[in-house]
Amino acid sequence: MHIADETTLPLSLVEVGAYVRIVRFNGGMRSAHRLAELGVIPGTELTIITTHGGGMVIGIGDTRLALGRGLAHKVLVTFLERKQ
Repeated sequence: MHIADETTLPLSLVEVGAYVRIVRFNGGMRSAHRLAELGVIPGTELTIITTHGGGMVIGIGDTRLALGRGLAHKVLVTFLERKQ
């Protein structure tokens, strides 16, 4: 993977279809622990599958996870581009 842009932004602001890498969390230990239980940790690469009602569905490999807007807003990501 190549990093397309070094800018970080909250996962909640990323558009459907984007491919991103988690950089860090802007939340407390409780949020970080909950995300880690789901396999959502810094360095994880994921795709935004869909957004709806403020929440979103993300894809990590073959796994799909639904995140609420509040939790997604605490996850900071950077854009990646897929190798052709």
